[in-house]
Amino acid sequence: MKAYTGKGDQGTTNLYSGERVTKSHPRVEACGDLDELNSVLGALISVFPADRNDLKSQAEHIQSVLFVAGAWLSTTPDSERFTAADSVAQTETEALEQLMDRMDGELPRLKEFILPGGHFSGALAHVARTVCRRAERHVAALCEEASEGKAHRELMELLKFLNRLSSYLFVLARYLNRLYGVNEAGWKNPRSDSKSPG
Repeated sequence: MKAYTGKGDQGTTNLYSGERVTKSHPRVEACGDLDELNSVLGALISVFPADRNDLKSQAEHIQSVLFVAGAWLSTTPDSERFTAADSVAQTETEALEQLMDRMDGELPRLKEFILPGGHFSGALAHVARTVCRRAERHVAALCEEASEGKAHRELMELLKFLNRLSSYLFVLARYLNRLYGVNEAGWKNPRSDSKSPG
């Protein structure tokens, strides 16, 4: 099988449930965000400390959850495939909370806003966080359009997961910077700084 088909040359694509829609369709937008997030997580995994297989396992599990969520998002509520599918289980959100609490317990308390960056791994975690926030915004828009019922409940559960995941990625960024011994840069109000760049 070739890696290309040419079917999308006119700006349309197939949903998992079979419908042909434009590539700007809200569901396609949300799926694209999850795909992008998954790719950033893959890059992030590649720069984890070699001795932290626990972090790698956590991130790969999250990738798998996002893959399932993407398939669910690309299935319309009136499709036969939709009835047997779930977006994200509540237990996944709870698991993220437990992981965050564990990492947070080893971090110094935040006393100021911090700038995204630090070690390359921490910086990538911040990039993943911002992509996750975009996915969350697009799923929130789908929630507003969905009527009450299974579709709406599943969207809300996915929305909750993404909200928690973005927080997890923020904590992970701080945790990775601490593992690599890189200090976080605190935000300084440029209006109160007498020195300007250059």
